[in-house]
Amino acid sequence: MDETIRETSKICLNCRNWISSSVASYCQNCGAYIKSETLSFLDNSSTGKNNWWIWIVFTVIFIIVWQVIGSLPLVGFCWLLKIVKVAGYSCNLDELVITGPSKAPNFLFMHTTFLIGAASFYFFLKILHNKNLLKVLTERIQFDYKRSLFGLNTFFLFAVIPLAITLLTNTSELKLRGDVPDLLLITLIALIFVPIQAGLEEAFFRGYLLQGFSLLLKSRVLILIITSSLFAFLHLMNPEPWSYGVGTYLISVFLVGMFMGLITLIDGGIELAVGIHIANNLWVHLIVGLEDSVIPSSSLFITPNQNVDMIPTIIFSMSQYALLTFVFAFKYKWFNKLKKYTLS
Repeated sequence: MDETIRETSKICLNCRNWISSSVASYCQNCGAYIKSETLSFLDNSSTGKNNWWIWIVFTVIFIIVWQVIGSLPLVGFCWLLKIVKVAGYSCNLDELVITGPSKAPNFLFMHTTFLIGAASFYFFLKILHNKNLLKVLTERIQFDYKRSLFGLNTFFLFAVIPLAITLLTNTSELKLRGDVPDLLLITLIALIFVPIQAGLEEAFFRGYLLQGFSLLLKSRVLILIITSSLFAFLHLMNPEPWSYGVGTYLISVFLVGMFMGLITLIDGGIELAVGIHIANNLWVHLIVGLEDSVIPSSSLFITPNQNVDMIPTIIFSMSQYALLTFVFAFKYKWFNKLKKYTLS
């Protein structure tokens, strides 16, 4: 009964309680006037302090803490390995990659940057913007973890089917790695840290930046293009584009950003995008990895180091995103919403 009420009712913005009547003008709980619509995901950008300089200061400080201070544990451990030999491990200070019997130590230390980054994101969002983290993540009254889990499971299903077909038909150039003990260890680390990594990147790109640019621009298309371009170009710091083709890689990451941003705007929160991002990263770390990866792992299969054809990659990606969008639209009843939805 409660779920039925929630599907057809509104939320009081004053006391945040559900209004059982869809035609009520005033909240039965606190007596406040009920607006015709609740704050949308982009409308949440108006909360807190929004001086232009605060957005710039936050972005600069956050990136420095995330990328520089966040890497200090890895740097410190690398210096330690220069002084003391630990179980056969060594570290290249130029590339900051720990090598040895297992990839797990390097995998763990490289993910500590995201843990520090996530803590700084929450801290500076409160100190500088006086914003509620929840409002940056979603328009709902609480973060919908079930949505993230559904996005994760759906992505895995859509990824497993093509992999199974290529393996069964012997058309795949994937190499079986077979380092099972190390894979199991990395799996334990990944299940803890990958959700933090994915959640941080989605909170920043599809939450903070989407809302930030909405204060400057009215066109949602332009907002999606700008944030997706930033998302793509920042990935140029990774080794992958230089090994698999810069053009193809940039377009692929840009399309990912556009898709993630689009479903965030339509659904009113980053929950689905977070789920897909977690699934994608777990897939790369544990199932089908890249020969040259920014975070080396012991995935079950590995993709040979060669340039990827642009057109087939784009067609496959666009088809996958279209199918995912249809599934989400059916699951979360987006069709009626899409009739009234405009990107401009």
